[in-house]
Amino acid sequence: MVPKTSNLEKRLTATLEERREKGNFRWLKPENQGVDFCSNDYLGLASNIQLADLIAQNYHKNTPKNGSGGSRLLAGNTQYALDLEVFLADIFQAEQTLVFQSGYAANAAVLSCVPQKGDTIITDELIHASLREGAKLSFAHRFSFRHNDLEDLEKKLQSAGGEKFVVAESVYSMDGDFGKLEE
Repeated sequence: MVPKTSNLEKRLTATLEERREKGNFRWLKPENQGVDFCSNDYLGLASNIQLADLIAQNYHKNTPKNGSGGSRLLAGNTQYALDLEVFLADIFQAEQTLVFQSGYAANAAVLSCVPQKGDTIITDELIHASLREGAKLSFAHRFSFRHNDLEDLEKKLQSAGGEKFVVAESVYSMDGDFGKLEE
């Protein structure tokens, strides 16, 4: 017996076909060796051959398991992570550094933890989702101001209590326009 095609399957198939016709169909492509402007590998560590060789040479010295096994705090910390943080602190001339698995996680973590109850977070309405998510997770009061509208920001600042955290971006990744940081 041949199974009947469901309405959902027909609708999804039609939607995919429409995307193909419009040139909007996305698919996984073989790895590209060109310049990477699309990934989150800002430092080029994922494709650094010297780093890969160094990890391969030293892997069994400090890593008795495959993968982290959990968050760094509970069960996934490694000497590699600690050494990397010391190395980065030296490069950036900082007392300490903390490495996150992604920029999204770093943004969400910092904004959810640093502002406290009684503080106020005032965000540009077009900030990245990671910043918005961090602000939502915080116990601070939250307001947004119209995109790049400094008069609206000023009004919100006047009514804000506690420590005030203004969250804007230097370059808005979704629109490509610049924040008014100098103003």
